[in-house]
Amino acid sequence: MLVKVYGSAVFGIEATTIIVEVNIDKGIGYHLVGLPDNAVRESSFRISAALNNNNYKLPGKKIIINMAPADIRKEGASYDLTLAIGILAASNQIK
Repeated sequence: MLVKVYGSAVFGIEATTIIVEVNIDKGIGYHLVGLPDNAVRESSFRISAALNNNNYKLPGKKIIINMAPADIRKEGASYDLTLAIGILAASNQIK
């Protein structure tokens, strides 16, 4: 199931809307695309721990996450909530 979640990124004094598209399919893996830095790539560990502590589960399927626009570098842990909500919505754990 494909889900779109909207977040924002702050660059200096300007804010930009970031669209996070999450697709969960058959298979295994966690793929993050859209020019994320290492802190964003490591978000799977933080998200998994947060979901487990709140009685949700990271699905044991292939998770593909696209962060758009692709020409903007995504930095830091500020996208964790947006990614977690996208994963929960795509796996039908929330509506």
